[in-house]
Amino acid sequence: MNKEEIIGLTWWARQRVRGFMTGLHKSPDFGFSLDFAQHREYVPGDSPKFIDWTVLARQDKYLTKQFEAESNLRAYFLLDSSSSMYGEDGERWDYAVRQIALSAALLSKQRDALGLLDVREEDLFFFQAKNTDEAVEQILYHIAERSQSAQNNGDLEGAISMLLSEIAPRSEVLFLTDPYHENLELLCERLGAFVDAGHYVKILMLVSKERELQPSYYAGEFVRDSENGMKTVLSAQESKSLNDYIEKQLETVKNSAASFGIKSNVLFIEDEPLFSFSKLLEP
Repeated sequence: MNKEEIIGLTWWARQRVRGFMTGLHKSPDFGFSLDFAQHREYVPGDSPKFIDWTVLARQDKYLTKQFEAESNLRAYFLLDSSSSMYGEDGERWDYAVRQIALSAALLSKQRDALGLLDVREEDLFFFQAKNTDEAVEQILYHIAERSQSAQNNGDLEGAISMLLSEIAPRSEVLFLTDPYHENLELLCERLGAFVDAGHYVKILMLVSKERELQPSYYAGEFVRDSENGMKTVLSAQESKSLNDYIEKQLETVKNSAASFGIKSNVLFIEDEPLFSFSKLLEP
């Protein structure tokens, strides 16, 4: 995905989100709710649905309920832009960017705020959550500028600590990454600090079901190590080992995330982006 394509994602996402998941604010995710604040006397013109019928039955008084709206949602994407996410063709990373664009379109429609922490190499690029079109365009422009640069492994632990200190209370944190982590249990433990602080956290693992979940896909093929650039031919056993590794990693993150109160889901990059977006929104 080149710079022009990424910048054009705003239009692409808005077209697909239009009319999607109406009434989403009634769900635990991506929305706001109303808390009861106080009573006041009923006056002509008030909606009958807000009359407190319990008070009427007990005290013969017409009182209406007043509610206090919670702050609109603040959703932060923690984007793993390491070399394994980008890979040889950038397909996995492009898919992650599309999920951000779709989320931005929906959040904008519901007057919610989107923020981003891009983790790449030694850099952490942080965008505070805002609900303006200009803020979304700034995030996508940043991604477009970074899409063609070299990728190395970023400091995820540092990114988690930084984000935890910067975001507002009761935010949502969505971590877009791949299965190629040395210690997923430790990563989930670090992310558990968000849950302890009252935030909602979801890990979204981007996987190719065609290349990574088919045991014989790479057998006899040249593959390039995204870390050092070296190429080698994989045997059938080595190809099967990759499949076993991916399945083990997915099971590990599923169990570890659950133990820390973190939601997790797998997004297959071959699926239609809007289908994966519906999985992203699952509570």
